[in-house]
Amino acid sequence: MINNMENLLLIIDTQEGFRYAESEAVLPNILKLRESFKGKIVFSKFTNDKNSLFEKQLNWTKFQSEKDKKLFSELQASNNIEFEHNGYTVLDENLVKFIKKNGTTKVYLCGIYTDVCIIKTAMDLFDKNIETFVIEDACNSLHGKSIHNSAIESLRHILGKKQILLTNDACL
Repeated sequence: MINNMENLLLIIDTQEGFRYAESEAVLPNILKLRESFKGKIVFSKFTNDKNSLFEKQLNWTKFQSEKDKKLFSELQASNNIEFEHNGYTVLDENLVKFIKKNGTTKVYLCGIYTDVCIIKTAMDLFDKNIETFVIEDACNSLHGKSIHNSAIESLRHILGKKQILLTNDACL
């Protein structure tokens, strides 16, 4: 049961530039989590800096415009706590400081790209000795359902089977 302020829900990359059928499919569960999660809620937003490896190596220039970077309109609120990241992990120095300052002991992950940012952030949190959970039905991959499922299966091995939850389990 999730019921104390030492818990953090980290909603990853739910941004207009990632608005596709796969991201919209998990949006109802993300909205449910935002409404009922007991603990702090933080949004992480991807930004693609000019001359980044995303641009230079992958030839990818999305998320250099403000339009792409905006949170889904359904998630926008004046009291949102938001962090930006410019790599595959969302666990940068600012977010680590926030986690430590708030006495966070458990982080729950949901959002976009189970196979990229979520898996990388989960592993980085684990390496920082922070108990990490992934909310399977509140994550998805724009690379397809089979890629999402494969990432979840890997996370069961990386984090442990009990660390993979469903929305209803995280909303108790």
